[in-house]
Amino acid sequence: MRSIRKRKYCLKEILAEWLETKGDIKIQSYQKYQNIIKKYLVDVNHLSIDTSIGKKLEKFMEQLKEKNVSTSIQKTIIYVLKSAINLGIQKQYYIPIDLSTLKVRKQQKIIHILSKEEQLQLEYQLKSNLNIKKICLLLCLYTGLRKGEVCGLKWEDIDFEHQYLQVKRTIQRINNPNGIHPKTILIESTPKSVTSNRIVPIPSFLIENLKKYRSKNDHYLLSSSEKLYDPRQLNFYYQHMIEKSGIKYTNFHTLRHTFATRSIESQMDIKTLSEILGHSSIDITLKLYVHPSYELKKNSIEKLVQFMNVT
Repeated sequence: MRSIRKRKYCLKEILAEWLETKGDIKIQSYQKYQNIIKKYLVDVNHLSIDTSIGKKLEKFMEQLKEKNVSTSIQKTIIYVLKSAINLGIQKQYYIPIDLSTLKVRKQQKIIHILSKEEQLQLEYQLKSNLNIKKICLLLCLYTGLRKGEVCGLKWEDIDFEHQYLQVKRTIQRINNPNGIHPKTILIESTPKSVTSNRIVPIPSFLIENLKKYRSKNDHYLLSSSEKLYDPRQLNFYYQHMIEKSGIKYTNFHTLRHTFATRSIESQMDIKTLSEILGHSSIDITLKLYVHPSYELKKNSIEKLVQFMNVT
């Protein structure tokens, strides 16, 4: 076995070496890690890697929490730190370091869903003077598709006879890897995970409306051509519809949250919902996307009272 090297290594060196090993991953994932290192870990990359670094990084993570850095970003930061430092351990740059206490302190995530009244208001606007963008927003509201997934839909992905669509791709805007103008570019990539590549039933009323706009199989629904459709454009249109409906600002992902919540309220079983959303486990669906409304909670309490025959 090789002996541990004598010189001191700083976190900056190890992070750079670790990032070099990630050259074969999706470009959007690579840029995510690169951004984490440049934007967040710049404050600690001077630290020497020794047995004291664990405590220093714990303090750093507490500071991020105080700054209200999202749980998702905190998790990615910890993944990058642990992976990079463990790479150095594998290469015997330094002795093993215990990072088991380095973890995200759970915090309550505020999730927004549309109330039934708000949903009806939005649907009224979307169903008036229909166009393909409105139909795609309704599709998200009734299937839980992500923004990039609906932008990536082609007509060949829709089976009109059996009334379902298949999620095969997603469209994202990323930093231009060439570092030249334009600063960002659109790319098409595979879905978020293996289970994100899925078949999703389409409600009958949407099938009939989609037929009116049907184009060539290799055309995207939203661009009506082979040209990629920018998710930002759909987001702008969604915000316009939200404002027109008299609803307070809420982000695009609210459509997905709302779909999941309405599905639970209408007694859809969790396993079915999990597969429609493209989750790898039921646990993810319960933790992330199912947010019982006050009305559902109240009805559940009333059912308990009825069961106990309380008067």
